Amino acid sequence: MALHPRVETIASLFLAAFVALPFASSAEDFRIETKIYVGDEPAPVSETSTLFLDGVVYDFLKEPAQTAVFRKPTGGNPGRFILLDRSQQIRTELTTDQLAGAVDKLRKWASGQSDPLLKFAANPQFEESFDADSGRLVLASHIENYRVDTAPADDSAALAEYREFLDWYTRLNTLLHAGPPPEPRLRLNAALARHNVIPIAVELTRAGEDEPLRAEHEFTWRLSRNDRAQIDAVRASLASYDAVSNEKFLRNAQPQEETK
Repeated sequence: MALHPRVETIASLFLAAFVALPFASSAEDFRIETKIYVGDEPAPVSETSTLFLDGVVYDFLKEPAQTAVFRKPTGGNPGRFILLDRSQQIRTELTTDQLAGAVDKLRKWASGQSDPLLKFAANPQFEESFDADSGRLVLASHIENYRVDTAPADDSAALAEYREFLDWYTRLNTLLHAGPPPEPRLRLNAALARHNVIPIAVELTRAGEDEPLRAEHEFTWRLSRNDRAQIDAVRASLASYDAVSNEKFLRNAQPQEETK
C-alpha cells in the first residue's frame, strides 16, 4: 500500500493507538480511525479505517484507495493477507509464512550493513520505562525513540487479537515499502503486552529527522451500518477482482505512490 514517503515504513506503528477507553467485555466487532501527521502539520499524511468483524480484519487506506483483508493463522495453517486495489480492481495474496520468511532474510541482511538505521533495526536495543500512574511508556535508544500514552486493557483476549493483526501488518508494510526490518515496532508491541496496556497516542522520533511522527485515533466498539456495507463490498470484490501476482500488484500501485 502506497503511503507518504516519510511514513511508508512506519504507518503500522500507529494503528494500535486508541482513544482513552477501556476494552469492552466483548469485542466481536469494532473499528479504529487513524490519522498520521508529520510534525505540526495540520493535515494528515495518511488516513485509515480498520474494521474487525468475526475474527477478520478489514483495513481501508483512504488515498490511494486500497484495502487489506487479514485472516489469522488457525489450526496449523498460515494466515493470509489479501490486498485489493480498488481503482484498478485487482487483488493479490500473501501468507504469513511468506511474510515471516522474507522478514527473517531482511533482518539477516540488515545486520551486516553499515547504515546505522538498518543495523539498529535488525536487533534494536531500547531502554524501557513505564509509569503505571500516568500510563506513559518510553522506549529510548540512540536511533529511535517511542513515547506512548497508554490505558489499561480490560479484555486481554481482545488485546491479543489486535496485537496479532498489528504484528503481521507491521511486517507487511515493511515488505510493501522496502523499509528497514520491523523489529523496533515488534519490540514496542511486546512491551505493551507485557504491561497489559493499549496505546492511546504514539510519537516516534528518529535520529537525523527534524520532525517527529504523531498520530490521532478514534476507537468505536460497534460497527455502523456503513461499516458493514463496506465489508460486504469487499467480500464481493474478492470474487470479482482479477487475481494477479504480488509483483504485478506492486507495479500497478507504483505510479500512485510516486504522486504522493
